[in-house]
Amino acid sequence: MKIHSHFTSINATDLCWQITKRSGRYFHLRHIINFISHKIFADDAVTTSFRRFAVVVIFSGFLHGCKAIQQEDTGANINVDMYFSKLAKEHVAQVVSSKLRADGMLELYLEGEPYTDKSGQRKTTKIFALYKFPEHPLTTPSGKTPGMVLVHGGGGTAFKNWVDKWNDAGFAAISVAVEGQTDIPADDLEEAKINDTLRWQKHLGSGPSRQGIYADSDRPLQDQWMFHAVSAVIRAKHFLTAQADIDKQHIGLTGISWGGVITSTVMGFDGSFDFSIPIYGCGFLDGMQNQYQQALMGNSAYQNTWEPGHRISNYRQPSLWLTWRDDKHFALDAQASTYQQLSGDYSVSIKPGIRHGHKLGWDQPESYLFARQIVRQGTVWAKSLSVKQLNSGKAQAEFSINLDNKDYQVAKATIHYTADQGHTGKASWTQADTNLVTPSSIPGQYIATFDALPLDVRHWFVNLQVLVTDENHKENQTYTVSSELFSN
Repeated sequence: MKIHSHFTSINATDLCWQITKRSGRYFHLRHIINFISHKIFADDAVTTSFRRFAVVVIFSGFLHGCKAIQQEDTGANINVDMYFSKLAKEHVAQVVSSKLRADGMLELYLEGEPYTDKSGQRKTTKIFALYKFPEHPLTTPSGKTPGMVLVHGGGGTAFKNWVDKWNDAGFAAISVAVEGQTDIPADDLEEAKINDTLRWQKHLGSGPSRQGIYADSDRPLQDQWMFHAVSAVIRAKHFLTAQADIDKQHIGLTGISWGGVITSTVMGFDGSFDFSIPIYGCGFLDGMQNQYQQALMGNSAYQNTWEPGHRISNYRQPSLWLTWRDDKHFALDAQASTYQQLSGDYSVSIKPGIRHGHKLGWDQPESYLFARQIVRQGTVWAKSLSVKQLNSGKAQAEFSINLDNKDYQVAKATIHYTADQGHTGKASWTQADTNLVTPSSIPGQYIATFDALPLDVRHWFVNLQVLVTDENHKENQTYTVSSELFSN
């Protein structure tokens, strides 16, 4: 039997999608029949037997298409790569409501993802955020202002003070709350701290909150917390791109703790951020010998979908990996395994003594210098070029520093090493000064060497203390530049 030319050019499932879209997914049988007749049966030469055959095939495709719609609506089997790729490129931010507060913040509710709660109720969600434009903006080559998306960690929310910090650095900034909360403290804050529950009041349009460590993995992907968190970050970026005075090409992303995990995850889904700064948090959580490894054992949703290491190599823009040497949550080798997957340039800053926390994270000066230099010169200002360990117990770390527009001095180089196995946050570290050489033939290159490295060392890295003079030449600020972690 000769197949009609109209039929061969239309896939049955695609045709069904067209039908459903024509009527907003709520369709009438008469419209379906009319559409089929115009598409397939316009030619009188078509036989009755073919018409019967076509109807069977079309309605089979129709049922398949309806099933696909149901999967999209419930979140079952959703392709997160395709979904977030489309969201990153095509989405237009929808502001549900906004108001200017007395503290100067613009309080926003952005449109979020649909969410089906455990009772089966489907609802729309909103994303609470705080936004502010700086009084003294940094200017990009286009004459506009760079922007930042800020993502909190566990126990946090959209923080006004964090927005202020980035405003002081010259960036417009939006801080998003990724657990359906506001920035109003919970009614019983002390009880919330004791029970490790959400410390902020939730709003009426809230979606899912974080359930432990990917403990909602039994839910459809579209109803899992990480799906909503990633979506919230991308939607916040689109809010910034819609502002006329913000440079769309210079929007950065940073997150602290769990926000660092979210940042690492978003980097793999949306490569359009000009730069990224994960603080503490990273990927490869299931390999860390602490509560993360215990919780993620056998968790297929994390291992197959949400592991940042699966996609972070897609990210080609610069990044800074800032952390505390003795962090008990996120291990240095897990962080190293994450940044070593990257395609683009990255800097590392491993700081002893800063501890773990939101304010402790955003108070570190390395983030702001890194971001300003990316906007101004388009490249990382400090980079670990190589780390080598020779059989004689010699360690060598090579660095490159490019601060053409600033006066600086490398004041000191130290090596940090440990022989302890297990999580690096529980290790006992030894710190010692190294020899520092500056090859005259290569401006900005520094080589640190240490000749007494014990043979049983498990991990080591080298820190440079770089003293930089600010633009007004009034005061100096010290920045920590680290080599990559070397592990045996």
